Amino acid sequence: MNFHHFEKTLLQYVKFVFGGGLSLILNLIVTYLLTELLGLFHMLSFTIALGAEILFLFGYHSKVTFKTNGKFLLFAVVILFISGINWLSVYFLSVTIGIHYLAAIIISAGIISIVNYAINKKIVFK
Repeated sequence: MNFHHFEKTLLQYVKFVFGGGLSLILNLIVTYLLTELLGLFHMLSFTIALGAEILFLFGYHSKVTFKTNGKFLLFAVVILFISGINWLSVYFLSVTIGIHYLAAIIISAGIISIVNYAINKKIVFK
């Protein structure tokens, strides 16, 4: 891998992570509002927030990160798979270990971002 390719990949990953950060903020806001204001179980609120993230992230990654039209259905499947792992991770951290649910969401998102980027770059937005 030459330096130019590395630099391009790094910049693309930074954009990917920035979009993920924006979607994480969206997720936290939706999860918090549904949990604290409507009294929903935090895992149900988190599931609803993940749906909002799918729509946001597909548009963001298509226009900003990869600058190409991806395959929405494949993207949704990948995100649902990643979200399933994320959901299990949040459940484990918040319910089993007892970490506050918002902190559990942040920890899980950080860990999963690298795998998510690689899958999206190689499969969805190639």
